[in-house]
Amino acid sequence: MDKALAAFETCLKKSNYRPRYLAVDEFAIHKGHRYATCVMDLETGFILWAGLGRSMADFEHFFKSIDLSLLSRLKAVAMDMNASFNRLFQKYCPKVPIVYDRYHMQAQFGRDVMGAVRLEEAQKHRQEAEALKEYTKKTNNPELQKMAREKSHEERKLYTELKKSRWILLKKDDHLNERQKTHLLDILSEHRDLAICYAMKQEMTRLFTLTDYEEALAGWTKWIQAGLESGIPALVKFARQKQKRIKGLAAHALYPINTGKLEGFNNKIKVLKRIGYGYRNMDYFFTLIRFHSLPKNYSSPKFP
Repeated sequence: MDKALAAFETCLKKSNYRPRYLAVDEFAIHKGHRYATCVMDLETGFILWAGLGRSMADFEHFFKSIDLSLLSRLKAVAMDMNASFNRLFQKYCPKVPIVYDRYHMQAQFGRDVMGAVRLEEAQKHRQEAEALKEYTKKTNNPELQKMAREKSHEERKLYTELKKSRWILLKKDDHLNERQKTHLLDILSEHRDLAICYAMKQEMTRLFTLTDYEEALAGWTKWIQAGLESGIPALVKFARQKQKRIKGLAAHALYPINTGKLEGFNNKIKVLKRIGYGYRNMDYFFTLIRFHSLPKNYSSPKFP
């Protein structure tokens, strides 16, 4: 593997290779929150570097282990919102735009905002159902007991529907059938906070389709401001966290890149790890990862 990688890197040097688009992401190597980090050339799929950890000190080894002239033609780098990656690229490549990955952004919004608000609304229905159930035990009026039981049953039904509506709220409109669309409208009409968060989700999707940087920058600024003024705790928190990332979000309009290719390769890394039942020698493991990222059209040296 060392021989093949050395031969490939020699070919790259002869061709005056300079990557234009990079992606950075971490992957788990052991249980217990132990991670490693990969840097991929998005055009060739080659892993330029793999190293242990994901902190600033760990990732700085990437910049110290390469000739920085290799990054002289770099146009943009895609990453999630890990502050370590962001700060180090700003330090070593201050003129290179950072593009925040849209799928990480959307997944986080779905989990931390849509998911949190949905469960909060569902919990309100459950609490109301429990309160009405207790009320039926306290009152002796048969008519009021009947009304309370019916209302409690209705609240319990709404609770169950909200608990099961996760994917309906997260799916794109054109992926919903007519029954799901009707169900979605019913949910949004009865839950104001969910309706606001859903509208914010739709607007986020639209912003990621823009191709004009200034328009995207203005759009993201308004989006963040709307989140801050929404009064919904989960949405306010999310907007506050992303407030400093507006330029990286708007940069997607100029460079529509993402970490999807590297995320896909992370699945191959999981397979390699599983086949080997784990690895004690991390240098060997990282060499194995880089070896398996060699372009398919590259003929590696044959081994005896």
